[in-house]
Formats: sequence, structure tokens, C-alpha cells
Amino acid sequence: MNVAALVVAVLALVVSILSAVYTRRSAHAADRSAGAAEQSAAAAVAAERRDRTPKLVVTMVGPTNERDNTAMYMVRNDGPQDLDSVVVHRPEPEDRVTYPVATEGEDFSPEPAELGPLALGEERRFVLAVGSTPSLPTFRVRIVCRAGDDDWEWSEPLDSPRSGPSLW
Repeated sequence: MNVAALVVAVLALVVSILSAVYTRRSAHAADRSAGAAEQSAAAAVAAERRDRTPKLVVTMVGPTNERDNTAMYMVRNDGPQDLDSVVVHRPEPEDRVTYPVATEGEDFSPEPAELGPLALGEERRFVLAVGSTPSLPTFRVRIVCRAGDDDWEWSEPLDSPRSGPSLW
């Protein structure tokens, strides 16, 4: 009887160990599956956000010459949604000169140009103070947009005020 009890105990121990191994493997598989599902959901959210990234067209309005000390630019919202806010920051070119920006009709200040909400297809203008020097640096402005809880930010090149609008 002692041998039979020992055999049953050993068999119970083996079954218990196999059960623990199986449970552990199942838990790891579940964790991997949950991680893959989370990655898939995060990728879907990122793709949806990319699909909603604003497409703004920035073009210079009218020609300028060396006597002009400002250049006017137009920002048009080409989609895919209405924007709650569009802000244009002044460029920070390599020559380290300050070139302020202002919303059309507003005074220049150290603050960025707040163009306000911009509906799909709508346009707003801002002015860049460039001075009257014949040679100007390359200008890139930082644009920050907001729609709902989402913000987007990027750097946008500007047409040169001394060479006229580019045809890209």
C-alpha cells in the first residue's frame, strides 16, 4: 500500500507540474496576444491621426520688390477637417535677425500670428516683416494647428519675398 500511495503521489506531482507549465505558457501566450492587440490598436489610432493631419497651403500674395519691407502670405486649409486654431510663429533664420509676423490688419509684436479658426477651404493672411535689404535668408515658419484635442506642429518654407512665388 505504501508503494501504491507513493506512485499516486508521484503521478499527482507530475500532473501538478505539467499543469503549472501549461498554465504559465497559456499566460505568456495571453500576454503576447494582449500586447499585439494593444500595438494594433495604437497603430490604428496613429493611422487615424495621420489621416487627420492638416494640409495647409502657404503662398505669397503678390510680388514684392527691394523697397517693400513686408511680404504677405496666405494660408489655406485644404483639409481634411476644420481647424480650431492656426498659429504662425516667426521664422528663426540663420542670420539671427528677428523677422516678426502678424495677422493681416494687426500690429507686429514678439508674439506669433494667431490666424484663428480655419474652416475647410478657408483662407487667412499673415504679414512677415522683412526690412528693405536686397538679400534675405531662407524663411521657414513654425505652424501649430489644433482640432479638438489634437495638435499638429511642423515647419513650413515660405516663398522668398525677393524672388516672387515659386511654382511648385
